[in-house]
Amino acid sequence: MSDRLQMWIDGVGGYMLLLADRINVGQAMASAQVDIPIMGDISRRHAAIKRSGDEYIVEPLSEVKLNDQAIDGPSLLRHRDVMTLGRGVKLQFTQPHPLSTSAVLKIVSRHRTEPACDGVVLLADSLLMGPKSNNHVVCSQWQHDVVVYRQGSKLLLKSKTPLFQSDSTQPATSIKIGETVQGEEVSFCLEPIGRA
Repeated sequence: MSDRLQMWIDGVGGYMLLLADRINVGQAMASAQVDIPIMGDISRRHAAIKRSGDEYIVEPLSEVKLNDQAIDGPSLLRHRDVMTLGRGVKLQFTQPHPLSTSAVLKIVSRHRTEPACDGVVLLADSLLMGPKSNNHVVCSQWQHDVVVYRQGSKLLLKSKTPLFQSDSTQPATSIKIGETVQGEEVSFCLEPIGRA
């Protein structure tokens, strides 16, 4: 399975899911080969974010500010911290759910990723989607939460209501990449993102 996935959620938006423990952030150009390519005035490889247990550490490879303070070495990220890369690319780091070590990055400046997405999920153990404000992805029209969680190299599903993939009449318990997961109010698909 690819360690870079794009999740399209009907009526909600698109999210990049990154499964690696270390990800690189940099300029959106083919030669950069970064995990989060951003269209902005930043270095080809500007910063790295590393997951260590339930903590995340930002490593500046070029100019990085954390909550408007310049950093010159690895720094611990905390819920709602804002990283500024270069002169103005701003990313907010959140760990919204207390029972999950996964985190979300949102671009809070005018910049965007390539491919464009509404947020980046650093998928550690689980991804919670649903109507609650502390979910990784808030799906306000849904009645119930859907949990995507990792087990080895597989992505599995938990939901109060049955979810199906393809033409199967059996509820889905694992996600097949490239096939839509559907339920009464839920519809989403995961696709691999290649590197240029």
